[in-house]
Amino acid sequence: MTRHILSRYIISRTALFIAIVILAIGGLLLVMGFADEVSRRASDRYSPWNAFVYKALGMPAEIYMFVGPMVMLGTLIAVGGMGKNNELVIIQLVSRSAKGLVFRLILPGLLLLPVVFAIGEWLAPQLAVDADVYRAEKRRWGLPTLEGEWYRDGHWVINTEFVGPDQTIKGLTLFELDNNELARAIYAQSATPNNGDWQLKDVRVTEFLSDQVSYRQSPDMTWTPDNFDADLLKILALDTNKLTLGQLFTQVNFSYQQDLQQGDLSLQFWSRFWFPLEYIGMLFLALAFSLGSFRQRTLGDTAFRATALAIAAQLLIDTAGSLALVIGLMPWLATFLPHGIFVGLTAWQLKTRL
Repeated sequence: MTRHILSRYIISRTALFIAIVILAIGGLLLVMGFADEVSRRASDRYSPWNAFVYKALGMPAEIYMFVGPMVMLGTLIAVGGMGKNNELVIIQLVSRSAKGLVFRLILPGLLLLPVVFAIGEWLAPQLAVDADVYRAEKRRWGLPTLEGEWYRDGHWVINTEFVGPDQTIKGLTLFELDNNELARAIYAQSATPNNGDWQLKDVRVTEFLSDQVSYRQSPDMTWTPDNFDADLLKILALDTNKLTLGQLFTQVNFSYQQDLQQGDLSLQFWSRFWFPLEYIGMLFLALAFSLGSFRQRTLGDTAFRATALAIAAQLLIDTAGSLALVIGLMPWLATFLPHGIFVGLTAWQLKTRL
């Protein structure tokens, strides 16, 4: 019974401080971003309220960029505070082992991990896209489009002259290959998505037969691709930073199908995929700084040094992944190594404090 009460106390206290840190830093980012947005873009069409809504919709994505150091700071303050009040002595006695103590102290952060990961990799990107659409509508800007792009989908080579925000294509050229030989060329003035297919308008078809070339025209035609549907085209039109993890995987998979192995795209996917490792390392870092004597140092000084180290480590992890990719490592390994090394170093540092 005592253990359950103690666990609830640790969870509620740590969660409270994590929430305070996120709200405080998030609020500061919102105020600064709002002031910048109003000073640069406010007009008769785009009011301060519109600027506030735009920044509020994009705030989860901004917070997620540094949520690891934020959770680390909240955990450090909570555990450090319990240490100064000698509450850690009781927790250690109840835990009976160093591993049990560590588990109890990082449990609140671990419970938040699925929520943080889901918001950051699913909800936040969608809200960021909604924010861009909202601002574009208020300012009467154009939405993201594609122009003059080339794709390959199975035995089709595809060229789009212009893709609108509603995934309607103006000027679509299709080249059908048969054993790497050009078998047919199709040009359509426009193409609209229709349940996975494409409805082509004002079509000209050129067929390359063994002994002749034939031409024909048609007012409309239905084209069924292997993977090139409206949902994929919408993903391709977005900035990769505003894609959910699932959408980013779809784009990476499509690039491999085209034999265009874009290392930077794969690197971004795997870096986001390994985020839980970085998050756990941040929790270890918080305990490494908070488990110790505060007689010769203040909690504020410790929090400052730990936060600076956490931000530096986050930037170093991203840089190390890019460097590992340059020297020839696979994207998944290039991103896993710096994340794994960070977790290992913080776990070793924590072990020296126990």
